[in-house]
Order: sequence, then C-alpha cells, then structure tokens
Amino acid sequence: RFFIGRWLFDAFTYLMKHTPGVKYIYSSVKDVMTSFVGDKKSFNKPVWVCVNSNPDVWRIGFMTQGDMTQFGLESKVAVYMPHAYAISGWVIVTDAKNVKPVTDMTAGEAMKFAVSGGITTVEEEQSDAKKDQL
Repeated sequence: RFFIGRWLFDAFTYLMKHTPGVKYIYSSVKDVMTSFVGDKKSFNKPVWVCVNSNPDVWRIGFMTQGDMTQFGLESKVAVYMPHAYAISGWVIVTDAKNVKPVTDMTAGEAMKFAVSGGITTVEEEQSDAKKDQL
C-alpha cells in the first residue's frame, strides 16, 4: 500500500515537473511548502525590516539571502515577507542596514505573528504553554 502511494506521488511529481508552463508554478509552490514544513525549513531567520523611514514602519520577515553580490547588488539582502492569513508573500531586496534580527521570538513564533496579522503575541504563546503544563 505504501509503495503504490509513493509510486503515484512520484509519478505525479514527475508529470508536473515535465509539463511545460506548469513545471515552474509547481516547483515554486513545492519549494515554498517545503520551506514551511519540510526537513529543509528555510524560514528560520526572522528579521525586522524598516520599509519606511518617515514615519518608521517595520515589518517582520525572514532572511533568505544575506548577500546579494552574486546578483550585482552590493550590501543588499533578500527578505521574504509573508502575507497575513495566506501562504503567500513577497520578496524585497533592501540595504542590510534596514534589517535587524528578531531576538525575542523563535522562527515559529515570528511566522505565526506575521501570518496572523500581528494578533498572536509571544506572551499569549508563553501563557498557553504554562496552561498546558498545568
């Protein structure tokens, strides 16, 4: 039973990766999903990004490229910024000086904060954890 299911999944993946036009969409969606839940979780470096300086506006995101020189962009970094209530987002390229690491949240808490639209707070999670221990 496991062998047949795995074979069907592998056959579907092969078909998607070799269908013109579809292969780019499929592989992009698969990479994003793997980044969230797979063994290779990529969104593990939460950062605050200053997206506007007057007035200061900061957004939470995840560092995906700490060095953009390979693309000809010196002193730039790439940050993935998830949308609230969706498994989508956008990538911005900004000066490294506009980015600072998130120090008071884990990557999971930062993702929950971003996806919930800021409704979830670290304190709520810590108090929920204490309730679970009782």
